[in-house]
This record gives sequence, C-alpha cells and structure tokens, in this order.
Amino acid sequence: MGANKFYQYIGIGGFLSPLNRKLDKKVFYEHADVNKKGKDAITKYIQRMELAYLLTPSTVNIQPFKNDEYHFEGIMFITVFLRDEITDKIVSIIEDVIHSALPNPAVLIFDWEDEIQISTSMKRLSKSDKTSIVLGDIHRSDWLTLQENNNHIQQFFKEIHLTNVRFTNFFDFYQDYDIAVEALQNLKITGQFQIAESPEGYKKQQDMIREIQQLEQEIAKIRAKMKKETQFNKKVEYNLKIQKLTQETATLKEQLVE
Repeated sequence: MGANKFYQYIGIGGFLSPLNRKLDKKVFYEHADVNKKGKDAITKYIQRMELAYLLTPSTVNIQPFKNDEYHFEGIMFITVFLRDEITDKIVSIIEDVIHSALPNPAVLIFDWEDEIQISTSMKRLSKSDKTSIVLGDIHRSDWLTLQENNNHIQQFFKEIHLTNVRFTNFFDFYQDYDIAVEALQNLKITGQFQIAESPEGYKKQQDMIREIQQLEQEIAKIRAKMKKETQFNKKVEYNLKIQKLTQETATLKEQLVE
C-alpha cells in the first residue's frame, strides 16, 4: 500500500509502532454539519479508514500547544483507503468532512493502489464557541508515488521527514507539515517547491500566489468569452487583454523564484 510506504519513508514507521485502528465511518458522516453529498462520498468511495499513528506527549517528546486561538494536544495520521480512483472534487468533499469532524489536527493520507494524496488543515478555536473548531485552508498534494524521479517531490518528502520537522510543540510540528503540503500544492503555480524562510516572506509569497490565481481566472473567463465572440475586432481586443494578463502572470512567477 502507498500509505505504508509513505510512513516508512518519512520516518514515522520506524519511530512508532503503527496502530492501524479502524475508524467507524459513521463517526464522520453522522457529524452535525455533514450534508447528503458528504455522507454519500464517505459511504460510497471510502473502503476503510484507519488511525495509523497517534502522536501525543506519551508517545513522542513533543509538548502540547495552547493559547486563545489554538489547542494542539496531539496529531493524528489517518489513512483513507479508497474503493476506486475518484475525482479531485470528491476527495475535496471527503477531506472537508474528515477534517471538520476531528477535534485534533490530522494528516490525511488518501491511498489508491500505490498512489497517495496528503491533506492537512490548521484548526483554530471558534471565537464564539471555544468548544468548536474552525478549519483553516485545506491543503492537498496531487497524487504521488514514492518512486517518482522528481526533485520537487523528493524535496517535499525530505522536508516532512521526522529529522527535519520541529519538535518544539505540536503546533510547530503540524505547521511544518501544512506549509510543506501547501508548497507542493502551489508547485503547479510557482513551478518550484519553495518554502519561505520567514513569516514575512511567507505572507508575501501567499499574496503573490493569490494574485497569480486571480489573473489566471481572469484569463480563463476572457478565453471563454472569446470563443463565443463572432466579431473580429472584439476577438482582437480579448486577445490583447489575454496577452497583457499572461505577461503580468509570468512576471509574478519570475519574482516568486528569485
């Protein structure tokens, strides 16, 4: 299985004994906020869910982290075995259900044959109800295989190896995973596996990525309009707009890798 290889590859498999404890799917699809789409996705597409590893102060030398916004007292590594190859949209529904239902931060490993996807989300306490959690952005990799001869992916696996993540507390540990998965997710935009060296650099990087995404969405909208346009002059106008936005996008991508 791809997930088992992954756990060995990042050092957890040789550091802790696996639990491989089956998780009842009802725990997730009976969650109060799960709609019919979420329930259907859980029941139809998931073959089995397992708590593969549970990191707590009793199993690893990592301290809990608590403040007014975050309570990170442990981290779960959960394997989600899929029945069949499914679309990104379905995976998105499933990961939202699972992350939302769990009080503790989780690293989700979607397993389909020898391929895996990795999903993370920073969770904070609700300001109005401290017993509830609010999901941050969910980050997810593309389908990966450990045998891929790809420098970016190998760099990602190295970044999340136990020897390279922070053991100061569970917040830092999980944040290292979340940022690495986000950097891999952004690979299709940036062309590089790139992690900022400071909070200021990270914010600047994220602002630029959002700007690139907005430009690419605008380009897609204009292309769709141009396909329907019958007037030649209007087509030329659309084409010039696309060229301008494409150049702006290219400039931003160059700045990202500087």
